[in-house]
Amino acid sequence: MARRGGDGRLTCESCMFVDIRDWKRRGLLHENSAFPLYFSHAGKPCGYFSVYIGSDVVILIFEVLRPGDVKPKTVAQQVPIVWTPCHLGGRRPWFCCTVCRRRAAILYGAGDLFACRHCYDLSYASQLESPTMRAISRSRNIRMRLGGSPDVLRPFPEKPPRMHRRTYDRLRARDGFAAKR
Repeated sequence: MARRGGDGRLTCESCMFVDIRDWKRRGLLHENSAFPLYFSHAGKPCGYFSVYIGSDVVILIFEVLRPGDVKPKTVAQQVPIVWTPCHLGGRRPWFCCTVCRRRAAILYGAGDLFACRHCYDLSYASQLESPTMRAISRSRNIRMRLGGSPDVLRPFPEKPPRMHRRTYDRLRARDGFAAKR
């Protein structure tokens, strides 16, 4: 399922991943709780996980099918959770990578286990783009954020209501394809 980029490296966007920040936002990080996790690729379901939350540990239960194997192997991976204090109060959760022991918010399933992007030598898709394509992608994102068309040949969108003029001017300046006033 994971695809290699132009230089032969896997990309983060092509791998399955688990994000502890999303779980925290959705209120799923309660001790002694469990929830299912479904993965899809191109709109089709491709994986199912069981997630168990313990005290400062997450247990991921999933199946791995290696090339040449007939039956998938069930894996139960324990991933420690590290909590750091926030400046204005509260705590922030992090996964502790089981391979390198680094703190990470996202773990990727590019192999038999979930590990941080450094352990799997993953790159972001934008790192594999040429500078021109990165500029076009940045321009498209800015234009869609302003409610316009992603087409860089169309006029730059007008300032949305309730947006600060300074914010709009900053976004317009970052867009390399906007006509200068």
